[in-house]
Amino acid sequence: MAKKFWNTDKIVALTALFISLLTLIIFVWQTNLMERENHLSVMPYLMMDSANNSATQTFSINLENHGAGPAILERMTLWYKGQEYNTQFHDFLISTFPEMDSVALLNRLTVRPGYAIPVGGEINLLTAGGNKTSYTTFLQIMERLSQDDFNYEIVYRSIYEDRWIITGDTDEPTEY
Repeated sequence: MAKKFWNTDKIVALTALFISLLTLIIFVWQTNLMERENHLSVMPYLMMDSANNSATQTFSINLENHGAGPAILERMTLWYKGQEYNTQFHDFLISTFPEMDSVALLNRLTVRPGYAIPVGGEINLLTAGGNKTSYTTFLQIMERLSQDDFNYEIVYRSIYEDRWIITGDTDEPTEY
């Protein structure tokens, strides 16, 4: 009598092999999900914010981290009237607008690559004003910037080296 090809031993062995292969696939898939979750659990979320305080006659520009991990700055680029400026914001203002001579800069920060903004933290890039003349002049400069094709681009990364970019055109970070 001829032996059957599909006997109990072969069925059990193939079933065990199939279950092992399926377990391996699920393990790899779950590991990828956990890695992605870890990256998202430390994702920084930078936003540029400005504060106009007429009571103290000051205008501030801040960079805030609303994310779940530290934001490590890589570079900041400014554009004005189609020209690129790789300089600090306060230096750009001073070199572009002669009337900045009459504006008191109460605070300014030099942003360098590697500067980290902690979770929930913020850095004050610039605070100007302090008196009526200085405050009014600075508001006029900011108004000209908003009308004259001004834009910025800030590239930053997480501790996992994931990179994002914020610009003056978007309200939220995009992957870089």
